[in-house]
Amino acid sequence: MKYVPYLREAVKITVNAMAAVFSMTPRCPLAMKLTPLAVFLLVLNTYAETSLAQRVSIRANNVPLENVLREIRKQSGYDFLIKEEYLSKFKPVSLEVSEMEVGTLLPLVFANQQFEYSVNGKIITLVPKRTSKASLPVETVQQTVQGTVKDETGALIAGASIYIKGTQRGTMTNDDGRFVLPDVPAGATLVISNTGYETREVAVGSQTALTITLTTVSQEIDEVVVVAYGTAKKKDFTGSITSVSSDDITQQQVSTVSQALEGKVAGIQLTSPSGQPGNDSKIRVRGMGSINASNDPLIVVDGAVFNLGLSALNPDDVESIVVSKDAAANAIYGSRAANGLILVTTKKGKSGTPKIGVDLRWGAFSQGVPDMEVVRDPGTYYEYTWQGIYNYMRYKQGYTDADARQYASDNLFTANGASNTGNGLGNYMNYKIPEGTTLIDPATGKIRTEAALLYHDSWPDYFLKTALRQEYNTNISGASEKTDYYVSLGMLKNPSYVMGSEFNRYSARVNLNTQIASWLKGGANMSYSKNYSNAPTGYTGGTTNTNIFTFMNLFAPTYPIYAYDANGQIIRDADGKPVYDLGTNQTYSPYGSTARNAFNGYSPAVYFEKDLTETTNDFFSGRGYLEAKFLKDFTLKADVAVDNSYQNYLEYGNNESGSDARDYEGRIRSAFNKAMTLNLTQLLTWNRSFGEHTLDALVGHEFNKFQSDNINGTKYKMYALDNPSMGNAVRVLDLTGGDEERTLEGYFSRVNYNYAEKYYLSASLRTDGSSYFRGNRWGTFWSLGGAYRIGEENFIKDNADWITDLRLRGSYGVQGNNGVPVSTRYAWTNTYGLSAVGSITDAEFALSANTWGDPSITWESNHIVDGGLDFRLWNRFYGTVDYFRRKTVDLLLSVSYPASAGRAGALRNVGKLLNTGLEVDLGVDIIRKPDLNWSFNINASRYRTTLLEIPDNMKSSGLDGGYLSGNFLRREGTDYFNLYMYRYAGVDQETGLGMLYKKLTEADLANYPGKSVGDVVTTTVGSEATRFELGTSTPDLVGGASTTVRYKDFDLGVAVSYQLGGKVVSRTYQYITGQSIGRGVHVDLLDAWTPENTDSNIPMRMLGDTNFGSQPIGGGEGQYSDFSLFDADYFNLRSINLGYRLSSSLTQRLHLQGLRVYVAADNLYFVSAKKGVDPRQVLDGVSVNPFNYPQTKSISFGLNISL
Repeated sequence: MKYVPYLREAVKITVNAMAAVFSMTPRCPLAMKLTPLAVFLLVLNTYAETSLAQRVSIRANNVPLENVLREIRKQSGYDFLIKEEYLSKFKPVSLEVSEMEVGTLLPLVFANQQFEYSVNGKIITLVPKRTSKASLPVETVQQTVQGTVKDETGALIAGASIYIKGTQRGTMTNDDGRFVLPDVPAGATLVISNTGYETREVAVGSQTALTITLTTVSQEIDEVVVVAYGTAKKKDFTGSITSVSSDDITQQQVSTVSQALEGKVAGIQLTSPSGQPGNDSKIRVRGMGSINASNDPLIVVDGAVFNLGLSALNPDDVESIVVSKDAAANAIYGSRAANGLILVTTKKGKSGTPKIGVDLRWGAFSQGVPDMEVVRDPGTYYEYTWQGIYNYMRYKQGYTDADARQYASDNLFTANGASNTGNGLGNYMNYKIPEGTTLIDPATGKIRTEAALLYHDSWPDYFLKTALRQEYNTNISGASEKTDYYVSLGMLKNPSYVMGSEFNRYSARVNLNTQIASWLKGGANMSYSKNYSNAPTGYTGGTTNTNIFTFMNLFAPTYPIYAYDANGQIIRDADGKPVYDLGTNQTYSPYGSTARNAFNGYSPAVYFEKDLTETTNDFFSGRGYLEAKFLKDFTLKADVAVDNSYQNYLEYGNNESGSDARDYEGRIRSAFNKAMTLNLTQLLTWNRSFGEHTLDALVGHEFNKFQSDNINGTKYKMYALDNPSMGNAVRVLDLTGGDEERTLEGYFSRVNYNYAEKYYLSASLRTDGSSYFRGNRWGTFWSLGGAYRIGEENFIKDNADWITDLRLRGSYGVQGNNGVPVSTRYAWTNTYGLSAVGSITDAEFALSANTWGDPSITWESNHIVDGGLDFRLWNRFYGTVDYFRRKTVDLLLSVSYPASAGRAGALRNVGKLLNTGLEVDLGVDIIRKPDLNWSFNINASRYRTTLLEIPDNMKSSGLDGGYLSGNFLRREGTDYFNLYMYRYAGVDQETGLGMLYKKLTEADLANYPGKSVGDVVTTTVGSEATRFELGTSTPDLVGGASTTVRYKDFDLGVAVSYQLGGKVVSRTYQYITGQSIGRGVHVDLLDAWTPENTDSNIPMRMLGDTNFGSQPIGGGEGQYSDFSLFDADYFNLRSINLGYRLSSSLTQRLHLQGLRVYVAADNLYFVSAKKGVDPRQVLDGVSVNPFNYPQTKSISFGLNISL
């Protein structure tokens, strides 16, 4: 065929690129390396011209023609296009054929009809028969017509059929909605059609460039979506699902698929504790259903469970993501989808000529969440220190104002305060002052005007940079009558704005499906991804000396990065390299030896130059299937899926600076882990339509096996500098390893029934057996669902034509949770620890009991109710409303043993939990005109989690039968995220100390005359304070909104995400408002209380008195105080994408089928209730480390090229 030479030229480039990618995987067997290439070449040889050779079997006795066409479509894959107004002219059909070719069958079907047909690719177009068969008049002028086909919203329509009226000559639009049709007579009429749209006729005249808009018909609600073990029309499905298209994904510049879901789906909450590129976001579907078992949704890719993580997928390869939420949708997965189901479908070839797509993207990345407002200026910090000394001498020691001022100026670097621990400045002097003067003018408390700044190193400026992101994707796809194919290559280089942080991915995918025989179809979908990540040490947060975010925010701005001399010049070594300041007298000071008050001997600048935290993952994923049709209505399908991962981890601590240098003379850790998941599935389906009844049934069997092996070794005492290899270390610190194997087997069935496409029923049943539960291997799970399309009732059609569609649905089911945490997967049996004493050759081994097992341990079961309303009004307004109720029984909780038992507690099925919520998803097509379209969508969800039952041994009489868990009080009948914290009461106007509230007990009454038990008073002594219930940390609303505007060849997409209500505790704010001098401080402290500033809510600062003058806000009880508790509201401008599609005349001159140029911004603007606080880092509002890695923002430029 004429396209093959061009395709083969492209293959030369692609094959070379594929070879480069696969050469990076030395462990991969040669056969595996060559398989994608072999399949790719097979695609070229199997591409053929369209014919009507597929065979179908039809048995019809006075059956409506529409049903016969539907059956032909089902068996052959051909689509039929016809105007809706002609459906009433269909006549019933009676015939019986077996294994007849479509080309032979069609004349029999239409023998007595008033229609004739034409075939173009996989599209069969029906038009009324003409009374005269006269040919078109002979035209002396013929021309090439090109154009674009769009819908009312301006969206380009791929696969639309365009043919010359009265002939069978035509073409189809490409992926960019464009077409080229040669040799068109000047007076001809073109007929344009596509499934779900009104067929349109356009007179060509002398035009050679056309823009054609097709109008959506009401049958658009027949959208087909991917569901568990198959597909379904959305209007026929009784479950609760939301679909995200590939356009929604690729409009955002994300490194993982999970990040693209933020704000897109009602009922989903995403958290990202770290901004490290390549990190998967944590996904929660409809809140929380377990305390100790997994709350993660099940990930299914192309029909098989996927354990490699969404970061293993190239977002550009994804066709759609369906989020499946209720039991009617998920119960057929039994024990694994109680927390929701994420169904990912990758791209495959579409009918038409071969298509080559190239996507090029470049972006600048920077920090996306503002920093906490920390004092960065050294002069301001010196003044802050001076104020602490002054306050102490003035108000604690009774000095006069003048004497206190002079004392603070004279003793700025030496005053110790009440705690006698030093003031933390460590003699670091960043200024040069005239001899005989002080840095701070005692009269003003400010830096003297004659003081000259010698140096000021900015830790954020050193570590945070703008990074360039590059992403390149190319694919080749197409389909013949029997075979479709999709081949892609991708490369992503995603350095972060943090020095030393990056994520790179190289990916390849081959997706091939072919009709082997009229009754047999098969396919293979293979992918490879190599992910490399280098993360800054301590990137998960915390106050360790290896976390650069700790250094940037918790270090005083007077501490330099480099060592300086008396003139403020950087000290250099013999090689001329800058010497780093390690906090141990490496910087000159007129006041003596310099020494930080913490982290002496460390510098993250050295860590980042020399230390490594590298992870390399090789992911191999393969899916294959055979599908056989027999006995007319039966289909048997066998699937096999194999996912393999190979991970290498390297952690290196240099032998020059830092804790590893001090404690180990350098340390290196290397770990290797390999894992394999095998999934085998067999499905038997039966489908039959009789009259207005449609019934389909499925039975199946699934076997899933997981295996993993790991080895982990650490060595120390590095011999040579800057050589991060195990061979460079001379001593072994530890060497461990392990392996795991687990299996699951399931038998399942599902039945769907609908009557007149108005009343729907569904039922599913599954029995799973798991290796996790010895005494209760098997569990049975089921669901019932129903739907009622009220909009199809005549009384609605006749009296409310503004109701385009209206549907009620509901479901109930029971699902299990197989997600037992790794540490407790053997909770059914006693576990023991192995130890050894003695030399290597003469060791004595011993077993010691670790835990007691319980053979009766079993699945957590989720009883799920869902009710929903789907609607479309005036064919313009549309939406979905869902209510859900999820009750978890047999909840796994830790039951403690008496101390005399000598063992820790063990998990038992002894609790109950309730999760309820409401979801709303609304949309409107605001403007629908040929050149201007504007649509808007918004979604919101709300949920609450209630603890229903806990065992008696967890109940405390002093807590009203509840138990304390960090910042939460958990009690039967109350919100699981019920905050229980100390309440900050402001500043004591007499002493300037911070106060907390206290609830009086019987023992307190003697000290509080006139008060009663339960009365609330204030105290400046933290140990006397009382905790109070402060409500839930759970947000009131979580959601997102998006809008799309298309004007001619311009398009604009904007998406936002938001959260309203709830609370979040900032451990970072707690640290930088409660530390002694010498540590970073929040700007809020600059407005601390004084006798002259009594309106302040910040306690008076006094040197040496940490935590605001003996007031426990910053530590001790302070970590449980609401002083650091903020509203969890946020707004995120998730993405903006502005594009322009070049005209066809221009792209033709460039020898392209299409070209779109765009600019995009992601996470461009983020605002929260407290600057620097990001509620997205944590689900419960509390459990987040201080000084976490903030999220990124980006501005990008890209090209979408169609060849």
